[in-house]
Amino acid sequence: MKPELLISLLILTLGCKIVGQEDEFIYGKIYVNSIVVDDSVKFGETFTVKIYGSFPTPGWQIFKHEINETESKIEITPIARIRKDIIVPQVLTPCSTSVELLCKTKSDSLKIVAVGRTSKIEKTVRVVK
Repeated sequence: MKPELLISLLILTLGCKIVGQEDEFIYGKIYVNSIVVDDSVKFGETFTVKIYGSFPTPGWQIFKHEINETESKIEITPIARIRKDIIVPQVLTPCSTSVELLCKTKSDSLKIVAVGRTSKIEKTVRVVK
């Protein structure tokens, strides 16, 4: 094989690898321990939900929140991520995150659910109209 052809194939192969490179993170849910939210929320206004939990190792960070809303329930799933190439000790690390939500329900109560790796924590709040 000619050296020029070999070099061209090598550049093409490496170039395709860089363009098609996989995501450099691993994603997952956190361990949820508790949620804090006011006992009552007002219809049409925003309120804050604070979620306390743990990462499986110190290298994780909150990435986003997946929110699923129905008429009388809001499920919040905190999604965390860690770089694939990081090496850290296997020790639970406390974390917390907050979410601003809008109360849209017209019912008398609203169930708030925090979804974690191994459990769900629920709290029902009163809706004031």
